[in-house]
Amino acid sequence: MLEYSSRRTIEIPKPDMAIYALQAEISKTIAHPLRIAIIHSLPDGAKTVNQLTEILGASQSNVSQHLALMRQRQIVKTRKAGANVFYSVTNPKISQACDMVREVLLEQLNNRQEIAKSVS
Repeated sequence: MLEYSSRRTIEIPKPDMAIYALQAEISKTIAHPLRIAIIHSLPDGAKTVNQLTEILGASQSNVSQHLALMRQRQIVKTRKAGANVFYSVTNPKISQACDMVREVLLEQLNNRQEIAKSVS
């Protein structure tokens, strides 16, 4: 609560911690390098485990385990076509959020390199 004068008080709403807890759960689910790489591999459409294995250079069992967890937490969804199961991101905003974090990281790395060059 902020007071600007003895007559007027402005109420500042408290944050809804429940939504922050849910956001933390999503962040924990994504917080693995291979899971982030999987998300970055799926922005243009669905891929099979074999396709992701080839793209990422990881074992099929490892990719499958991460996809199972991401599916359980509703980060990715599946679509079956014949014998193939295709995985895609459930909401494009998940990919966009990962892209934005990556852009911030790249900007920070670039700034550090520029500072290091100016000091040398």
